[in-house]
Amino acid sequence: MYLGIDHGARRVGIAVSDPDAAFAFALETHVEGRDGSVLARLADLVRDREVAAVIVGLPLTADGREGESAVRARRFAERLAQDLPVPVELWDERYTSQEADRFLPPRRGRDKGERDAVAAELILQGWLDRRAALVKAADRREPGDDA
Repeated sequence: MYLGIDHGARRVGIAVSDPDAAFAFALETHVEGRDGSVLARLADLVRDREVAAVIVGLPLTADGREGESAVRARRFAERLAQDLPVPVELWDERYTSQEADRFLPPRRGRDKGERDAVAAELILQGWLDRRAALVKAADRREPGDDA
């Protein structure tokens, strides 16, 4: 099982995979505070759901550079890597928040944090899809094949 994280300035969207690591599901959104409650919640999820790795979205700019948001996400991932007993990976999350809007009803009456959890789901699903493609490619290669 894997966790996906959409780290924002105020909220952290959280998604979880199914046990087979084929599908991601929006789980919740946590409001970022100075009390460390986000880190505590993630530690609980890692323990309770037997998470194998945490995937943190890295919001690169359109041309692939790291802006202020990406620097914050990278720092957050570094903190997680120090505090959690599982690997923490960064994943390019360009446009996931905008894509999340396509899956949600119009803004009026919508929970503000819902977009963050759906963005985390999209981040994790992208990572899971890439992981599955790499496993499939490795399985196609024959033993001793250098390609």
